Amino acid sequence: MTDEPDDEAPSRRQLARKARRDDGDQSSRLARALMEMSNAALGRLGLDEALRGEVDRARRITALVARRREERRLAGVIRRVDADDLEARLAKVRAGGDAHNRPFHQGEAWRARLLDEGAPAQAEFVAAHPGVDPIRLAKMVADAISERATERPRGAGRALFRTVMAALTAVAPEADADAADDDDAEADAT
Repeated sequence: MTDEPDDEAPSRRQLARKARRDDGDQSSRLARALMEMSNAALGRLGLDEALRGEVDRARRITALVARRREERRLAGVIRRVDADDLEARLAKVRAGGDAHNRPFHQGEAWRARLLDEGAPAQAEFVAAHPGVDPIRLAKMVADAISERATERPRGAGRALFRTVMAALTAVAPEADADAADDDDAEADAT
């Protein structure tokens, strides 16, 4: 029999290298994500001033090699902060980004339907949003359609979009209040 162990445990040095490599991967991913984010999304992250300054400094670099170097430097800065917290914030902002843009997508979809389908879509929109004046809406749709046909500047189409957005946002707070009331009722029931 030999005294050679079959499964040799990793040494402390190997474990330390692996920990640094894993931590480096996380900080590199975070640095790249922060450099690629929009300014609005960065603002929603709620970074402290020092870290936000470092991110802004790195984002100002445009040359490819220098930008990669700044990304590595930013990864080093991120290693000194709570990377798990930063990653959780980033995930929350990414998930909330869709919710942030959803009303605009709905408004654009309604405007497109109003212009393409005409009277049936107008009746459905007015039924869903009772605060909208149907006569004014019909005139705005007609103006936007004629504007599209004559290829004039899109003033009427934009005005229609603003009206649609105003109607959608007028309904949204009521829906949020109803959802909050439902949540309160569930909390009271448990």
